Amino acid sequence: MRRSIFITQKNLKSSHWKSAFEDCVICTKEPKQINTSSIIWVLAGSTNWLEIVKKYAQKRIPVIVMTTHLDIDELRIALQAGARGYVEALATKVILQQVLETVSSEGLWLPGQLLSNIVGALGQQPVNYSHTCDMQSLTKRERQVVDIVITGATNKQAAEYLNITERTIKEHMSSIFNKLKVRDRIQLMLTVKGH
Repeated sequence: MRRSIFITQKNLKSSHWKSAFEDCVICTKEPKQINTSSIIWVLAGSTNWLEIVKKYAQKRIPVIVMTTHLDIDELRIALQAGARGYVEALATKVILQQVLETVSSEGLWLPGQLLSNIVGALGQQPVNYSHTCDMQSLTKRERQVVDIVITGATNKQAAEYLNITERTIKEHMSSIFNKLKVRDRIQLMLTVKGH
């Protein structure tokens, strides 16, 4: 397992970091020695954070940018600099471990809230249900959920719009994914809005 090195500001440390990765290093400036099996977590806004992202990305050492406020422009800048992930600095132990697992297996970690916004921006076209997508297998309520979610709405937004709980939305989403044989929202959108 890769060793996590957290580069942060003096006033921002999370107990979740140590509980997620017992042997992690937490510092307020870039350590002098970082080996290639490390993974760098750098707080956006900390000293030279973008330079740190670029430096280690060029050395092929994975860098994850942490933030105190999810922001689409900051995400774009981080990804352009070579970051492999973008996550809330105070994320839970479970989320942090998922981020590490995803990035360690060559994946890219983006927060769901921003991913929904990105999907929504990409999906500002009229719905044209694809012939590969059997919408008949969905209940009326599931179709309503699909129509809302493919606009980029979050589970919370969909729940508010339909006046049901977020938990119910999650149950509908699981059922929709199973019935339409899709993995996630992006694949759902591509399947439903297929040409």
